Amino acid sequence: MQSNSIGIRSVAIVGPYLSGKTTLLESLLWVTNAVSRKGTVQDKNTVGDSSQEARDRQMTVEINTAHTMYEDVRFTFLDCPGSIEFAQETVNALIGVDAVVVVTEPLVDRVLTLSPLFKFLDDWEIPHLVFFNKMDRADVDFMEVLHALKTVSSRPLIPHQYPIGRGESLTGYIDLVTEQAYHYHPGAPADPVPFPAELKDQEQLARMEMLETLANWDDHLLEELLEEIEPPEDEILRDLKMELGADLIVPVFFGCADRDFGVRPLLAALLRETPEPNTIAEHRGIKPGNTEIAQVLKTYNTQQGGKLSLVRVWQGTITDGMTLNGVRIGGMYRLMGQQQQSINAAQAGEIVALARMEGIKTGDTLSTDNNVAALPKPEQIKPVYAMAIQAEKRNDEVKLTGTLAKLLEEDCGICWEQHGDTHEIILWGQGEIHLQVALDRLRRKYNLPMTTHLPQVPYK
Repeated sequence: MQSNSIGIRSVAIVGPYLSGKTTLLESLLWVTNAVSRKGTVQDKNTVGDSSQEARDRQMTVEINTAHTMYEDVRFTFLDCPGSIEFAQETVNALIGVDAVVVVTEPLVDRVLTLSPLFKFLDDWEIPHLVFFNKMDRADVDFMEVLHALKTVSSRPLIPHQYPIGRGESLTGYIDLVTEQAYHYHPGAPADPVPFPAELKDQEQLARMEMLETLANWDDHLLEELLEEIEPPEDEILRDLKMELGADLIVPVFFGCADRDFGVRPLLAALLRETPEPNTIAEHRGIKPGNTEIAQVLKTYNTQQGGKLSLVRVWQGTITDGMTLNGVRIGGMYRLMGQQQQSINAAQAGEIVALARMEGIKTGDTLSTDNNVAALPKPEQIKPVYAMAIQAEKRNDEVKLTGTLAKLLEEDCGICWEQHGDTHEIILWGQGEIHLQVALDRLRRKYNLPMTTHLPQVPYK
């Protein structure tokens, strides 16, 4: 690994429920040789969705972390929940990454649901790309779906590729930067093929759209286009990197993650076009210095290792045993789903887990300097769904309060109250599935089975 943060990228994968985020993560790990066998969501053996609650429902219910090496760059991927009920979990993690891959199916009604996610990313100026997944299952016009997606994005979306074929007859793509055509092969890299002459007009329209958008922030490129001079490839790539890093554009890719189609070009773009960690730190208002600064993105309470705080290192190098916010680190790990790899140090840009950080909460800013200003964190999403709970066994009531505190540490989207009139314990969340996952955790992780009913109405 390189000795500085240029050789590090942290990327979140997010999108609507059933868009194929966890499958894309598995494919990224497979093509970079981080896993020896590619798992599937159906077989319940993926690195993402590693908790029992996720596998029971075949949906992501909490942040899953994985890491891999690609071309001397260490990538950390965060697989984020897609359901709106777990939105708090997702936004807490998104503020700690260098870039976001928004995964969606190429269907007009699905892409329109991305409006709240795009708004959050743009409000926080988080660089993001779009990956249209399952392109072989939808016989749709690529540019038509792209046009629909543009209606919900405040940033211009630009095609990075153009498809060869559509639906089940999708056979490859044209790279709009190099204008080289490629043919897909399941489980293997795409290989170069002659340019399909019948697509020349459509490809030229898509490429000109990309170049004209990039020229909005590059006067030299604009002059070249006006004088009909073909811009060099390195100039296009330089503009893509600069404008993506500043959250001025949203490049669009496509493929089929379950067959590894389009995954390698996406990975290549993440390598060469996403911004370095120090660029994102500057956007967060962190001025260069010698102070170690990190922020907690997620808290886990594991049955074996106790409390783990997933943190983004923003500045400096954090080492095992270091004291942050007056708390001594009791172990450092890289996470690969449920697996933990012990490490001694993490540098700026990395996302790692710190053990036994008691009293530290999700969203907290950690530093060796007590005078460091707290970094901004997402607002708390107001809970909208309630359920009254009661311990199945009367003897368990004494440990309910302490266990709920641990549950709330892990999931900031939940809160509870003891109603003053009915004396019921009310658990609040974002929906029925959200609360059912919380109840499953109480039963499985803490051996605290609960009975539930609708909250009583205190008539007066």
